[in-house]
Formats: sequence, structure tokens, C-alpha cells
Amino acid sequence: MVQTLGKKIDDSDLFDDTAGYDDETGVEFATGLTPEEQKQAVSLYRLFNGLWGVCIVKGPPGTGKDLLGNYLQWKLKRFFPRKRILRDERPREIFGKYTGLFNDQIIHDDLKKMRDIAKGAGIVNLSEVMEKAADDWVKGAGEVLLKNSVLYLTEYWRYCYNREPHNPMNKTMGAIQKTKRHLDCLVIGTTQLVEELDKRTSKPWIDWQATCTRSSRRRFGFTYFVQRVKYDRRVDVLVPIGRTFPISFDAGKPRTLVGDGRMIIRKPDYRPVTDEERIVLDVMKAGVYNYEELVAILDTQGDMEEWEVLDTVKELSFNLRKRAIDYPCYLRLFNSKSAPQLETSLGVDEDAKTKTLKGGN
Repeated sequence: MVQTLGKKIDDSDLFDDTAGYDDETGVEFATGLTPEEQKQAVSLYRLFNGLWGVCIVKGPPGTGKDLLGNYLQWKLKRFFPRKRILRDERPREIFGKYTGLFNDQIIHDDLKKMRDIAKGAGIVNLSEVMEKAADDWVKGAGEVLLKNSVLYLTEYWRYCYNREPHNPMNKTMGAIQKTKRHLDCLVIGTTQLVEELDKRTSKPWIDWQATCTRSSRRRFGFTYFVQRVKYDRRVDVLVPIGRTFPISFDAGKPRTLVGDGRMIIRKPDYRPVTDEERIVLDVMKAGVYNYEELVAILDTQGDMEEWEVLDTVKELSFNLRKRAIDYPCYLRLFNSKSAPQLETSLGVDEDAKTKTLKGGN
């Protein structure tokens, strides 16, 4: 017992033994990871500061912004099964199970409530009223939805567009991002131009910026440079901090761990154009549908090195005039032509009527 201000307080009242940030979710790797995957898991965990924060992926069209977002989310889903996986559009089936969708449609009723609250506010107090409504949502329904999650937004800029500062979704994203540590949430979002992001709800909370590059020599080869950044309000720029972290992979290479991992023949009557195509198809028709097994057989019996096998299966799968085989790979985790159903037109002074905006990388 401790005497304080004339009152006796039990020792148990002097200390806080409730769960802290690390205790609430903890770090738990998936079982069955290979040594290489364990190394990747540790690298990603350290890179993204324990898997919470905000990372934007920037680059012109065609540089693989959505590819990196889907790659990272698939990897984190595999490495850390306790993390909840939320997205603003549906992936391909081979992506596997995920928690659910998060976009304007999913929280439409909540956004409408914020809009209704803002109607009674004057133009001077509008921003403050909207921000409070968004903060209240995050503390309630938002925390239930987003706690301990990896949130991937294919059109992040639409949610934090600087020309719609009073959009309910814009304010909601601001509230989510400024409580990212409490939510234990890692937000990954794509944008073409950082300049389009809101100076209040987005830029101050960005922790990393990933720049996309596409190989000019290797088909479907991509390299991304992840840079820790800090927003400088005075000059409105994201200032680089420390070294960049490169992430490089071949998005068109067959992946045994994606989907069911099987390579399949789509056109049994396809006539091979080259000897390499004939050899690969003959081995597959003999019952070999695993890429690693295919490479091993052709290396020892078919006099083909792995790079030749890889170039051949890519040609057979991705050439629009051929499409003779199909297989799981990172490029097929998502539909690059899909359009997230984003209702970003839900403004403060508009009717509840919504508009669908098409997007995608």
C-alpha cells in the first residue's frame, strides 16, 4: 500500500498493465516459411517500421504502381497471417483470401452522416466540423474496421485530392492516417503526382515514398526504390531521409506459392513456333505442371537453361497471338484494367447521388 495525499492506494493502481501497442497484436510469422521468405519478412517488417505508417507509390502510367501494391500486400498477407487485409478493389482469385473491401461504397452511410453534420456549419467552421466528425468515426467504427490492418488503395490520390479539401472521404483519410500508430495500420496507396495530394490530410502523414521503374532489358522486370521521407510544410515537399531500399522482381515469372501454383495448357492444339516452345509443351503434356520441376528437367535432359525456359513460358503465356499456357504470377494477382468503384463525388453541398469514377494502373 502507498500513502498519497492522505489516501491509501493499492500497488496495483500505480501501474498500467494493460496491453500496449506491441502487446495488442504482436509479431507472428506464418509457419512453413522458407529461410528466404523469413529473411524477406524480417526486411519488410523493419522497412515499414513494424508494419504501420503510410507509404505512397508514385510513377507514370505503366510503371507498375498497382503491381507493387498488390505484391506487397500479398507478401505481407503470407508472412504475417494476423494482419487484416483490406483493399478498395477486388483482386484476382489467385490472390487468396482477404478481410474485405474498404472504399467509399463500404462506408457510404458514415460519409453521408459527416456530410449531413457539415450542412449546419458555416464556411469558416466547415473544415473543423468535418475533421471532428472524421475523428469520431475513426475512434468508433473505423477502429473496428482498420485495427491491425494492411490497407491498399489503388487510387489513393482520389481519396486525398487537394482540390476536394472538404470531401468527407478526404477528411476520413486524414483521421485514419494521423492515428496510424494507434490503429497499427499500414496504408499503401498509389498516385501519379505527389502534388495532387492534400497538404493537410495526406502529405504530413506520409512516411515512405516508393518510386517505380521498369526494366528496358528484362521483360516484366520491375525495380522499386522505397525511400523514407518527411514532409516539409515550408516548401511543400517530401524530404528524403536515409538510404533507399530497393525491391526488385520478375512479375511474369511463374510462382508456385501463388494460387495453386500449377501451370496449365490453354490451347492443346497450339503449334509451336520454335524448338524451345515444342520442348516446353511436350514436357508439360507429359504431366509436369510445376515450374521448378520443369526447369530442373529441361536443364538436365533438354539442354535449356532457366533463362531460356522462362523466356519461353512468358512468350507462350503473354503473347496475345499465342496464349497457349497459363500460370500464377505476380502480374495476375489483380486486374490491371479494373476500375475501383470510388464515389469521390460525395461532396458537402451535393445530393446523396453518387458517381462512379474509373481508374486503375
